[in-house]
Amino acid sequence: MQVFKTQPQILKDYIQCFYTVQQSLNNTCDLHQRLPDGTLDIVFNLGGRVLISKDGISYTEMAPVALTGLYTGGRFIQYIGDVHLVGVVFKPGFGHLFVQDSLAFYQDCLVDASVIFGQRAPVLLEQLLDINDEAAKHQFLEVFLWQLLQEKSRKSPDFRMAGAAQQILNTHGTTGLETLQKSHYMSERNFRRKFVEMVGMSPKQYSIIIRLKSFCKRYELGGITYAELLTEFDYEDYSHLTKDFQKIAGTTPSDYFGKLNKVGAGFIHLI
Repeated sequence: MQVFKTQPQILKDYIQCFYTVQQSLNNTCDLHQRLPDGTLDIVFNLGGRVLISKDGISYTEMAPVALTGLYTGGRFIQYIGDVHLVGVVFKPGFGHLFVQDSLAFYQDCLVDASVIFGQRAPVLLEQLLDINDEAAKHQFLEVFLWQLLQEKSRKSPDFRMAGAAQQILNTHGTTGLETLQKSHYMSERNFRRKFVEMVGMSPKQYSIIIRLKSFCKRYELGGITYAELLTEFDYEDYSHLTKDFQKIAGTTPSDYFGKLNKVGAGFIHLI
């Protein structure tokens, strides 16, 4: 799988990255389980069909331009035909500015992006198909999103929740809620409410996802055992790690990594 990422220039405070994922499947299918990243994404599908499932049994087809990504658990993704996705990953704490709504309503969502783009969604897709260079696609999207933000934004962004999310990222999900809310001078109740509104899930849910994803990134690189990583990521023991895996992926670490294929491994390091 080929993964190409670029960093925003105009919207670097609001967007984490732009990415392109490409994989030639030679008219075959590919299935993998993707762990959540705790981010809201806009995904443009320039390739074959993409089907997404929570349980690996019942699948929903992703819209050509979709709002997705704020999952609290893993998803099974099936590709039919060649993979060519172009994505925008919003920084936690800023996606709500583009949808002009609480991100609590977008948790575990897979919706047509016309809810924020309107009739411009299919036009955007056609314009991306006409651009041959992937970096140019990303630049085109950034300019469009900057213009969209000028249209939609009616207030200054609140950087506190973004700062809290970044603190969780920096500590690989090991910072406690009490430490977070005190460092941002808010009551626990108010902190949790604002975090859910602006990030799309509770601080605890986000921390679990970030810790598990950080663990998987490190383990997938190879050369280290589960036992060696437990202390680094503040897991009490293997049972504690397995509990989080069951909660997020619905399976054990050994089963997850045993079934991990090339496309799935690429997505571990995508964000």
